[in-house]
Amino acid sequence: KNLPYMVIPIEMEDGKVVHCEVLSIFPVDGKQYIALIDKDNEDSEIWLYRFVPVGAEDFNIEDIESDKEFEKAEDYFNQMVESAEIDTIIDEK
Repeated sequence: KNLPYMVIPIEMEDGKVVHCEVLSIFPVDGKQYIALIDKDNEDSEIWLYRFVPVGAEDFNIEDIESDKEFEKAEDYFNQMVESAEIDTIIDEK
């Protein structure tokens, strides 16, 4: 689903915190995934993580360890982009 503009901090492996814009949260095979982009870097890649709701308001973001799981999430996200479901968000960057 598309969300209103939302920014969340993500701690990278080197300990640096990157403020990421949420592009989309979407389901694949019963799991939720989140697509993020570094809001301060125009050349940023889009990052995909597993999105795990915790209660009504909170959530965790987890690395996708399995290549097969990542490919499924990436394929679904790419289909959303191709079908223009999230074009307007990406175009605003």
